[in-house]
Amino acid sequence: MVMVTTEYQGKSQVTRDADGVGLALSTNQRRPVRLHGRVVRHAYPLRVALETLGELVWSDFQWLDEDAWQREMDLILDPVITVHRDRVFFEAFNQDQSAYGLVIADRGIFEDEGETICGTTNVDFTRGLWTAVRAMRSREETWFRVGPSGFGVSTGGGGQHFEEKVEVPREWVRGLLQLQTAMGMPGTRVTMSPVDVASVVRFLRANKAYESPRSLRFEFRPGEDTRLVLEPWEEVVELPGAAHRYIKEKVTRIWGRRRLTLIEGLLPFASQVQVYLKGRGLPSFWAVEMPGVTFVLGMSGWTGNNWTKESSFDLMLPESVSEEVLERVMAALAQAQGASAKELAAAAGADLGEVTGALGEACRRGRAIYDVQSREYRHRELFEEPIEVEEYFPRDPRREAGRRLLEAGEVEVLSDEFRVGAGSTRGREGSPRVFADRHVEGRCAGEEVRVVLRTDGGIIFGRCSCEFFDENLMGRGPCEHMVALRGWTEAQGSEVEGTSRNPS
Repeated sequence: MVMVTTEYQGKSQVTRDADGVGLALSTNQRRPVRLHGRVVRHAYPLRVALETLGELVWSDFQWLDEDAWQREMDLILDPVITVHRDRVFFEAFNQDQSAYGLVIADRGIFEDEGETICGTTNVDFTRGLWTAVRAMRSREETWFRVGPSGFGVSTGGGGQHFEEKVEVPREWVRGLLQLQTAMGMPGTRVTMSPVDVASVVRFLRANKAYESPRSLRFEFRPGEDTRLVLEPWEEVVELPGAAHRYIKEKVTRIWGRRRLTLIEGLLPFASQVQVYLKGRGLPSFWAVEMPGVTFVLGMSGWTGNNWTKESSFDLMLPESVSEEVLERVMAALAQAQGASAKELAAAAGADLGEVTGALGEACRRGRAIYDVQSREYRHRELFEEPIEVEEYFPRDPRREAGRRLLEAGEVEVLSDEFRVGAGSTRGREGSPRVFADRHVEGRCAGEEVRVVLRTDGGIIFGRCSCEFFDENLMGRGPCEHMVALRGWTEAQGSEVEGTSRNPS
């Protein structure tokens, strides 16, 4: 168990007086962050986004008996807020740890009052607070204050100092870190109109699937707009304008679609929804873009496969990362607060492949977050003190098993080459954008196995004939046979240079 301690000077609260409505979020005094300002535009999108975040935190998509439900209630951590010069982030997990919510608010919607202190901290959270957020109205002046003192008034005990100590399993924290790793993985972006997403949610509400498969199937055919098919009914949702530039036909399936009901209330106010697909059975992220505010819903591969249950997306990262490069990258990221991998490579004076691996490691340690909307990395220190990585990421049994297979000579490589993958696209002018990823195929302990690697050694995709892959696909990370095959490539190296990918 991990003891998480937060100290608050007062309770968060929503107040109303002659000057308007005030949302005062009391922050952890152990990590000072401050943002005081008047909401000068887009107050309503901010309200519905925060309201949706509250609904997500209290949601649970798995059946639990009363005792199990109470245990999960005891594990809820206060949402995390990050204040940057240009954006404000609110992050939270839901109760069954299969859904993640992120509210991104542009700083331009606030008119600052006094000093702003950038950083990351927790905010005091209660069910009543998020219910009271409904009191915010665009026709009234709205004040937004994040800081240890809130409004400095006492209402219902609001001015009293209190401390909370929550015992959280390491697996829970590890799951949150696994999610951050998944956000930065390469993937596919699909632009959907809000009405198309709403039609999907309405259809799922009206129809119950009694047979498999129960997935959303995204189809990418060269020269055609993306199509979305609801299985098992084969109900087709055409996505006009959802262009893609894939050269080869591609299909991606995701499960656990009931969780999309969480964003249903946002759709009437949205301009578009950006869907980031990480792969078949892998997490997906749905960014609902509204004026000044974006709500990102992150869903694990399927509801029962939450991020705390044996998910090992860190196994898809390069085996080793230079600590020196990591510190140079983090120094550059802290200065910029947000930047792309290419920009950070230039600032840190390091190879892009090394920097991409270092950024994946930074996410794994809770020191950075990948902003899927802007497609850049953001500095975000999730923990008050740097963590001992080994406590949260002990040697994974699959990693150890893969190493033993490699040492025992159980890996037989049949082909190893850089070649154009299904992810290659055409540029805006029609010219091909070729990703020469490393494709390795072979046998390992009697299993047929294949991995596709980035130039930094990270796993993009894999297939195996083993039982683990058959049951989980890549939803819990690579199997031991993929790990062994990737280990062979690291031992051999390569004189051929591939073309690095950018996430999403």
